[in-house]
Amino acid sequence: MADSTTSTQYRARELADRFGLDCTGDGDVTVDGVCALTPGRRRGLGFAESARQRALVAASQASLVIVPPELADVESPALLISDTPRLTFARVAAVFERPLPSAGIGPGAVVAASAEVSASASIGANAVVGERVVIGERVAIGAGSVIDDDVEIGADSVLGTCVAVRANTRLGCRVRIGSGAVLGERGFGLVPGPAGLEPVPQLGGVRIGDDVEIGANSTIDRGAIDDTVVCRGAKIDNQVHIAHNCLIGEHTVIAGCTGIAGSSRIGARCMIGGGVGIGDHVTIADGVIITAASQVPKDIVVEGVYSSTFRAMPARSWRKRLALFRALDRIEARLRRVETTHGISGDP
Repeated sequence: MADSTTSTQYRARELADRFGLDCTGDGDVTVDGVCALTPGRRRGLGFAESARQRALVAASQASLVIVPPELADVESPALLISDTPRLTFARVAAVFERPLPSAGIGPGAVVAASAEVSASASIGANAVVGERVVIGERVAIGAGSVIDDDVEIGADSVLGTCVAVRANTRLGCRVRIGSGAVLGERGFGLVPGPAGLEPVPQLGGVRIGDDVEIGANSTIDRGAIDDTVVCRGAKIDNQVHIAHNCLIGEHTVIAGCTGIAGSSRIGARCMIGGGVGIGDHVTIADGVIITAASQVPKDIVVEGVYSSTFRAMPARSWRKRLALFRALDRIEARLRRVETTHGISGDP
């Protein structure tokens, strides 16, 4: 973990009181940002998850460390005791995030007369806000972003720089969108015609639920007829593509470079690894885990962990296995002839 510092400082005792934690050591120790446990740094906040890290906590240069109860006796400038150190660290570390810009409209920004923009919202420099847009309280829109006509953005949402939100997109509250993301672009719908492929009009929109995160340079296409939907609490990494008419269930997590083809339905609380390819019109049940780089061409109807790829191996070994794959049909035919000749059943 890279060190992160800000000009804001907190005493250990302040953080303990704010997050309902027990504090041992010097409660007046101050921290101004987070740091890795090893080697740590003065005025840094780190964390340890298990008793196996006892020696690392004792040797850390961090001024304040969040630890589980079994490490509460470690010699350290100050400790915060938590039954869930990683979760607690995530919550405490949020106090050091860069503050949002002040309310107002930045230089060069263009806001349509019919747009409803909360007085507490911030519109970055050179951003464009279209007709009939509704922007809620404390929304922050980054510089150079474009918000097309008839878009709604819920309270406390944050859009990075150069985000494009196309017409008829609705964002819930506390949505976070990384720089360069595009929501509501035309989907990839084509139909054969006399002169070749012709585009199918994409007339739906996009609906994003509360507390959704969408990473940098990710794209979510609008629906052809119905809306593309990302449900409450879903977390989408950088460079993910979600095609038209998809539905992403509540609290599902999708890692970077995954592509989801049109009209797929992903259940709630799923975990989809990086580089996964999901075919069109695929349905995935709730609670499914798909490991990285897997290909999913068909429905998954039972909760569980699914994989479909080989791990990297020396190229020579891979070529041997590839030759075997190519010979599988011939090997199967020979095996069936042997079974038929000797009266052996091929059933398990």
